[in-house]
Amino acid sequence: MRSLHFLTSLIFPTFVFAAEPVAGDLRATQRGGQLFLTWKETDTPAGTTFNVYRATRPITAVTQATLVAHHVEPHSARDWWADPASFDAKQPAAKPIGYRVGGNGERLDPRDGLFVYTVAANDPAQLYFAVTSTSPDGVESREVKSGGNVSSAIDARPGPILAFWQHDTPEPTVGAGKDHAVWLRLHGKSGVVPNMEYLAFGDHTLGWRAGLPFKFSVKVDRDTVYINPTDRTWIGRVHGESTDNHAPAIWTFWYGYNSKIYDRAAMSSGVPTNYTERRLLWMLDFVGRHYQPDRNRYYLSGSSMGGCGTVSFGLRHPELFAALHAHVPIVSYTYEQPTSAHRLEPACWTGPMPASLLTDEGTPLLERMNGVRTVKSARGQLPCLFMLHGRNDGSIPWQNNPPFYRVLNDTHRAFVTYWDEGTHPTAGKEAPDDIKAWLERFRRFKLNESYPAFSNTSSNRNPGDGRATDGDAIGWMNRG
Repeated sequence: MRSLHFLTSLIFPTFVFAAEPVAGDLRATQRGGQLFLTWKETDTPAGTTFNVYRATRPITAVTQATLVAHHVEPHSARDWWADPASFDAKQPAAKPIGYRVGGNGERLDPRDGLFVYTVAANDPAQLYFAVTSTSPDGVESREVKSGGNVSSAIDARPGPILAFWQHDTPEPTVGAGKDHAVWLRLHGKSGVVPNMEYLAFGDHTLGWRAGLPFKFSVKVDRDTVYINPTDRTWIGRVHGESTDNHAPAIWTFWYGYNSKIYDRAAMSSGVPTNYTERRLLWMLDFVGRHYQPDRNRYYLSGSSMGGCGTVSFGLRHPELFAALHAHVPIVSYTYEQPTSAHRLEPACWTGPMPASLLTDEGTPLLERMNGVRTVKSARGQLPCLFMLHGRNDGSIPWQNNPPFYRVLNDTHRAFVTYWDEGTHPTAGKEAPDDIKAWLERFRRFKLNESYPAFSNTSSNRNPGDGRATDGDAIGWMNRG
């Protein structure tokens, strides 16, 4: 199995290591409501990480300061999104490039360290910072060395988290998508969005540590603003417990992951947290402010893992979305056989998840990710939902679907569903043209316009009880 350290050795040459790894020449630049800290790194043994401290006076000892980031990887100014090996351990590592975080198109030195601190509303007006290192065996060098701290106060002004345009072409101006629809499109598990237009750095609510970078794509056509985010998150270690690629960037099924994902041994004391959903909400807010679209016409779609996210995220935000289109989604994560809950295990836990495992919201994770429960507990309307499933889908167990269809029907929700005998890649491929047209028709809905919703339609077929032998092999509900 490849390790993160092996990947790193492909990216940077081997050096004679210094006796004590040090971060030096620490500098800070304010952009918006964030402080960008950069530093030079001595050559560090594989497995070294860095820590960032904050205080209201010059830091000469970490006991005088507050820890604001830990497990910051070496050369954290490197744009890992630009390296195919970050997503697939079988890919050769690319030449490292630094993040682009300014308006002049220049990039940071990929050999440097970077941490982005988001100023809180209750922070003092001036702050000081220092950086220390932790050895591969987990021992922190707590001495603050010269150059590893800032001697002058840094003005700290709260403001928005910025999104940095990444292309050489000019960023679209404010209002470039005025009165357009918004279509948020979620990719499947193996998906990677190429050539993304924006880079941002989250605060502590958007990732397992503050300052984590994320990218996303925003494109504008004649009447729609398209948002294509990525589900991947850098965790600073090879994700060996996943079933694909063993890369240091995890997938999260568009929900989130364990708050201690950075350390496999510590995850049992961590908490499943909806970091990915929070990132999606931030993106939608940014696009709403910058592009000024029609907020009554927000739509969400995805296939496979993207369909899973469409159901779990979309149904929880009826205030945002007018309609959803989900192709072969998991609608409820359960341990019924064949199990679907195991999809959450690599990112959220250390193995099978107990029913008592709570999220950061105080709800058992398996209840929170159960679509039947979500629909039953919903107050008010839900977005109109279009779905397609295959009864022979080995990746998305069929037995979860009939109970979900029935609770939507029994609670008089607006939904349409179609199923056939397809597998994961073939479900819906031979569907009639009117069903294939759902991916366009679902965008006819608006939050500020009413529409009729039917249940118990006379042409409904029988989905059965979840067993392979029960129900109609090909069918639909509310088609027409």
